[in-house]
Amino acid sequence: MSLGSTIRRARFRSRLFRYPVVRLRHRGLRPSDAFLVSYPRSGTTWLRFLLTHVLTGRPADFDPLDQPVPYIGEHERAPALLPESGRLVFSHEVTGAGDRRVIYVVRDPRAVALSEFRWLERRALAPGSLDLFIRGFVRGRSNPWGSWDHHVVAWTQRESAREGRLHLVRFEDLKTETLNVLVDTVRFLGIDPPLELIREAVADNTFERMRQKEEEAPDRAFAKGVQRQLPFVRAGSEGGWRDVLTNEHRVEIERAFGAVARGVGYSIGSELTT
Repeated sequence: MSLGSTIRRARFRSRLFRYPVVRLRHRGLRPSDAFLVSYPRSGTTWLRFLLTHVLTGRPADFDPLDQPVPYIGEHERAPALLPESGRLVFSHEVTGAGDRRVIYVVRDPRAVALSEFRWLERRALAPGSLDLFIRGFVRGRSNPWGSWDHHVVAWTQRESAREGRLHLVRFEDLKTETLNVLVDTVRFLGIDPPLELIREAVADNTFERMRQKEEEAPDRAFAKGVQRQLPFVRAGSEGGWRDVLTNEHRVEIERAFGAVARGVGYSIGSELTT
C-alpha cells in the first residue's frame, strides 16, 4: 500500500481541528430549519432524494450545483421549503440541532459496516482488508464521525428526542414501507402534499432509478478520485451483510453495538455479553 494512500486515509479519519470547523458550518441557521441526519451509509441519500422530490415537486439528482437539501455549511442559499421559511439540511455530524426538528435515519450496524467499507473502497480510502476495517469500525476509527453507537445515542437521547422533535426512520422500514414512512416523515416536517406527489417521488427513486441517476451524473457530483466503476448506490439489501461478513465480524459488531441497536429496534446480539 502506497504512502500516499496511507496519508489520504489518515487525513480522512482525522478529527484534529474538526470541532471548530463543524461549529462554523452551523452558523446562519434559522429556528424554522430542520435537519436530516444519519451515521454515514444509513440511507440518508435515498431519503434526501425522496424528500427533495416531494418538497420541490421535481426529481432529485446527484448534481452538486443544484441541491435544494444541502449538507450543513452549504445552506446559506438553500431554498425555503418548509413552513416559516425553513430549510432542510442534511448532516452526518454529531453536533446538535438546538430546538430544530430532526429526522434521524438509522440502519442495522452490520449492514452499515459493509456499506461503509465498500464506500471507502470506492474512494480509495479503505484499509487493506475487511478485517482491518471492522477492527477500526467497532472502535469508531473508520471515519471522522466516530462510532456508530455514539452517533445513535448522541442524537436519539438528546432533549429534542425527549420533547418530540426527533423523528426516527429505520432504513429497513423505509425499504419495505417506503410510501407510508415517507408520508409520516413529510408530515413531521409540517407539510401535507398530495398523495399523488409522494407516490411520484417513490416511483422516481427506486433502486433502479437511483442507479440510473448515478450513472448519468457528471464527475463533479462525486469526490475527486472516486472509482466510479464501484457504485455508490447499491441494492441496500437488509441481510446482504450475511453473505460477506464472517461470523467473527458479526460477533465483533454485535458485542460493540448490540445494546444500542436493540434500543432502536434491532434484535441483534441479544445472546452476547455487550
